[in-house]
Amino acid sequence: MRVLILVLALFIISACSQGNGQVNQSNQTTPTVTPTPQIEKAKSTENECKICDFDFAGYKGDLKKEEIDGLLLALNDEYMAWATYDQINKDFNNPRPFSNIQQAEARHAERLKVVFKTYNLPVPENKWIGDVPKFQTVIEACKAGVEAEIANRDLYKRLFETTTREDILVVYRALQRASEENHLPAFQRCGEGRGGRSRPL
Repeated sequence: MRVLILVLALFIISACSQGNGQVNQSNQTTPTVTPTPQIEKAKSTENECKICDFDFAGYKGDLKKEEIDGLLLALNDEYMAWATYDQINKDFNNPRPFSNIQQAEARHAERLKVVFKTYNLPVPENKWIGDVPKFQTVIEACKAGVEAEIANRDLYKRLFETTTREDILVVYRALQRASEENHLPAFQRCGEGRGGRSRPL
């Protein structure tokens, strides 16, 4: 009789344990994992400067750091434009207005190099050659040229604030004027399919 009671007791305890386990399992909820949205990085409007690795500590001339930075950014932009237009000329057999504007960009770079030499700054080589975008059509290239010349114009607006030296400002103003008044309209006409013409400056 005692054995029977013991067996019944064990059976009841076992049944209760299983019931509690089922209740606990039913009360447990699986947490919902909400995927974290990826935040797209803002695209920089600044062009990469391939020649800005300047040794300021070793410079003994009269220019301030911001003036040297400005000259490097200006020459970098003219170098980039020359290399880009050179690639387009090679790809499309010297289309207008790129053939003329490339020659103008070479003269712009030379004007900046004179300033570099005046202030005993080493003149960096053009590191953009062979490392520029390619385009499917001349019109596509012209539209990119519009954006490039607008960026060039706006760059010089910022560079005006980096120096009070009139000899440097004269060059900056001349190069900005060429970009805004000559190159930009030529690329706009070309991008609209009306042909391009540029008077090199």
